[in-house]
Amino acid sequence: MPDGYAGRVDRAEVEATIRAAFAGVRLGSGMSLRQAQAADTWRDDGHTEADWRALPRSEVTDDWSAVPWSELERDCTAYLDAEGLRYYLPALMLWLLDHYDDEHRLFREGASMALIGTTTTLDQREPYPPGFSELLTPEQRRAIALYVRALPELVELDHDDTARMARAWRDVWSRELADEA
Repeated sequence: MPDGYAGRVDRAEVEATIRAAFAGVRLGSGMSLRQAQAADTWRDDGHTEADWRALPRSEVTDDWSAVPWSELERDCTAYLDAEGLRYYLPALMLWLLDHYDDEHRLFREGASMALIGTTTTLDQREPYPPGFSELLTPEQRRAIALYVRALPELVELDHDDTARMARAWRDVWSRELADEA
């Protein structure tokens, strides 16, 4: 458990806080998961700008809680822009709670990279993507902080993720809950 925290974590409270803080967030003009997955090779594959803009039409872009798990498991979080990350992060955080210990699912192609991408994104010691933190409301920042603080108690993290979450809590997210300590 991160320094500066004492007490039992209530998973239902963490989930409810995430759902409430991100309720109503839409993708808007942000990058979709399929766009993020295609970003690396899109032009090389001969696709047009119109093809690019059409990708999100086949995705859930108005309700992050309805994004299918299979979409979240794409290996693409590193390519999301700030709006895309704000839209998908709550779904990814809840997905991680449900699937972190599911080795069968995680070692399918792409799923383990979604786990790595999510935990890396939560770190934010080196803010990425640019503008992400500025898009977050105080309630959203609090929800992420609560999640980062609680994650080591809610799932059995491996060594690297334990260290990453401890650093993220210490250096970034703890200040969001400083008044609650």
